[in-house]
Amino acid sequence: MFRTGIVMLALQAAWGAAYAAAAASADRWTTWHNPRFGFSVCYPQGLFPVTRQSPQNHGIVMESSDSAQMIAAGMIYTRATLAEPIRMEKERLTHIALESSSRDLRTGDAEFIVSGTRVDQILYTRAMRKGDRLIAVRFRYPESLKSRYAPIVERMADCLRFSEKGGDR
Repeated sequence: MFRTGIVMLALQAAWGAAYAAAAASADRWTTWHNPRFGFSVCYPQGLFPVTRQSPQNHGIVMESSDSAQMIAAGMIYTRATLAEPIRMEKERLTHIALESSSRDLRTGDAEFIVSGTRVDQILYTRAMRKGDRLIAVRFRYPESLKSRYAPIVERMADCLRFSEKGGDR
């Protein structure tokens, strides 16, 4: 019985690693563009079968069959610092694992990352400000699926981009 349990755990781990590697491969990814706020984000299309755009066309919500969720959205943001959005993201967490922010001294563009856990969920947020536009992508997934989603979240966060042209708000 004990050996069977270990074999099952090994098979689950191998399947999870294989699934993550397959989901992270380039041929399964697509890009969603938001013309209103001028940004885009890539994602593994087959992983998120449930997709809803906001009626105001400021963002999108994507959900997987195993309860992972990604939200990408834009807004007008004219405050001098990102202190308020950072505070709000930190308040969502019971344990903060990562907090990082940076600012381009030439342009004033800024970004931040906040990551951690809330109960049994991992939350990761990356936000970027350019001029008066703030875009953000937030991921939430069960901590038990970390090996599956960590490489996917990393790639999705890296491909969050402002379009060359500003949005047509």
